[in-house]
Amino acid sequence: MKRSLEVAISRLTERDFDEAVRLYTEGYRNLELYAYTHPDDVRAYLEWMAERDGEGLLKAVSGKGMVGFIGSDSHWFSKREGKQVGAIHELVVTPDLRRRGIGRELIREAVRRFLMRGLDTVELWVGDGNTVARKFYEKLGFKESGRYNYWIRMKADIQKLLQKLEQS
Repeated sequence: MKRSLEVAISRLTERDFDEAVRLYTEGYRNLELYAYTHPDDVRAYLEWMAERDGEGLLKAVSGKGMVGFIGSDSHWFSKREGKQVGAIHELVVTPDLRRRGIGRELIREAVRRFLMRGLDTVELWVGDGNTVARKFYEKLGFKESGRYNYWIRMKADIQKLLQKLEQS
């Protein structure tokens, strides 16, 4: 792993949307199959996440500006689990700063929020061809728990995930 980059995690607000749209587009370059490609669609997606759980829309900021964000949702009802779970709808880190601990810090903050809300499971969906993201989630302890078309559902126990995140 490259040297960690210290970041401050805070809420991503509508004032940040232009930068988040740019970061999202950059982050999904060559993975467009799994992403919104028009800036208006990306903005609508950010608005949807903010409406679902605005406190779960978080950004990572370093001296370089916004370097990543996460759309986490502590109000998600998982039909597959049959209960409310923490959901990670989106995780984006600027490509040239990946493997510096930014995604890990964003997930850690989201998982802390999930735990404070009494949730015990976190789930996400990742594109089957997004091997870098899949390996990242697996390294954290997420396990594949289903597929739909070219999407892979992954889930983790929040206590175990947080324990692993706190150790690093």
